[in-house]
Amino acid sequence: MLKYSTYQSIYNHEMTETGRGGLMDRLPVLRVMLTRRLMLKLLLAVVIISAGCTGMVRVFAGSPQDDTQVEQVVVAQGDTLWEIALNHKPKNMDTRAYIRMIKEMNHLKTSSIQAGDVLSLPIY
Repeated sequence: MLKYSTYQSIYNHEMTETGRGGLMDRLPVLRVMLTRRLMLKLLLAVVIISAGCTGMVRVFAGSPQDDTQVEQVVVAQGDTLWEIALNHKPKNMDTRAYIRMIKEMNHLKTSSIQAGDVLSLPIY
């Protein structure tokens, strides 16, 4: 059997000499450290999950234009967006809602159109 050991403690000698440094004395410090680490891990997990879910929603979410069929209409002299919408909208749809859809589909900021413009109209 070995009677002599070269083992040296990695802890501060002052703590062992004063009798401090036991598990019960370190418990509040360990709780704070674990709480901070746990909170950091939870925060990181929430950020990663929310970023991932946001990206997944964007990948799998199709635009409303993907499902609708489109009809191309050439604007004639004197045509207005209101008249075109009245002639092509479904019977049970509000004309203002159909105009809003036409503007979104054609990236129009105003309702003014010019003769010769080609408009994409959703078909229902």
